[in-house]
Formats: sequence, C-alpha cells, structure tokens
Amino acid sequence: MGMTITEKILAKSSGKNIVVPGDSVWLNVDILMTHDVCGPPTISIWKKEFGKQAEIWDKNKLVVFPDHYIFTQNIHANRNVEALRQFAQDYSITNYYDVGTERYKGVCHIALAEEGYNIPGTVLAGTDSHTCTSGAFGLFSTGIGNTDAAFILGTGKMWEKIPASIKFTFNGKLPPYITAKDLILKILGDITTSGGTYKTLEFDGEAVYSLNMDERMT
Repeated sequence: MGMTITEKILAKSSGKNIVVPGDSVWLNVDILMTHDVCGPPTISIWKKEFGKQAEIWDKNKLVVFPDHYIFTQNIHANRNVEALRQFAQDYSITNYYDVGTERYKGVCHIALAEEGYNIPGTVLAGTDSHTCTSGAFGLFSTGIGNTDAAFILGTGKMWEKIPASIKFTFNGKLPPYITAKDLILKILGDITTSGGTYKTLEFDGEAVYSLNMDERMT
C-alpha cells in the first residue's frame, strides 16, 4: 500500500524514502509561525536554552504576526506586542507584520495564505492550535507548544511521530443549502472532538473538489 499525502510530505521532510504511522522522525521545518500570545515565551525559552549568542536558524523561514492582543488597553497584554516588535528589530526579522503599519495583515491564519507561506508539500509549524488551517493548501501544518517552537527557532528541526491518516470521501455535488462548515460539523459529529487526536484528516471526492479555498480552510 502506498503512502498517504501526509506520509509523503513527512518522508520528504525527514529525508526518508518511507515512513509509517508510529515512526518518530526529525523534520526539517519550512516555515515557523508565531504570534503575540506564544511568541514572547518562545523567544524567552530560545534565549535561555541556546544562550546569549543564540542565532535564528533561518530568518526567512520565521513569520511573526501580532494578532491577538492588538486592540486591548491592558498594558500587560500590550507588552507582548512590544516584545515581538523589539525582537524583530534586534534580529532584523523581515517577515514581521507589525500592527499599525501598512504591512499589517490581521489574523495569522489568513495572513499565512495571503502572503504565500502556505506552500504545497511543505511543513509548517505554528504556535497556535488553528495552524492546521493551512493544511487546506496541501501541506503538513500543525500547532506546537512554545518549547518545540524555541527548538525550531534555533535548529529548524522538529521531532514528530508520524500520525495515522483518516480519509473522508464526499461523493456527489453539494446542493446550495450545504456548506463546507456543514461537512466538517458532520465529521466532528461522527468522530467526536477527540477522534482526530494525533491523526491527520485527508479529504477526497467530487464535493471536496468543488470547494474554493475559503471553504477548504473552513
């Protein structure tokens, strides 16, 4: 039996010919995304573990979006945005989209798509549980914690267990009263909220092919 699209992507990223669910491999991360919630603690861990002379593995592959605390009057929350701004300045981060500037792009998951970071066949890791949204573009995207992000920041690598894949096939044409949201809610109803834990979901069928990118990201 051949590999799933997830397995093919992770095999390529890990430099292996074949991977199977349950294997643990080192992945070469193509894009690391963080924002104003998890960015500051990620940076703190990175500096602590890699030392004062820590270097970013590849500045072109780091993308930073302040998008959670940007409208709050809370000075403690605003410190997070200031921390990202200072970090971007200190390390000359070109892919920093600062709030209040013409470069600002809003919510990180939409910005990743609009700015061309969602490249099919690649590996994208982000410090947000909704990072899997980028998977609509045919890449492996996953949410990670601050410690994993800090390690990627310094090495470009991520230790990952190959997940099992679940394939969902939707045959036939979608009637106008059924939306992409209905499809995913049906899936969640069938497998429950824990049914996809440490698994990848892959979608197939005529109904799926008819969805535009906005709908596929839903």
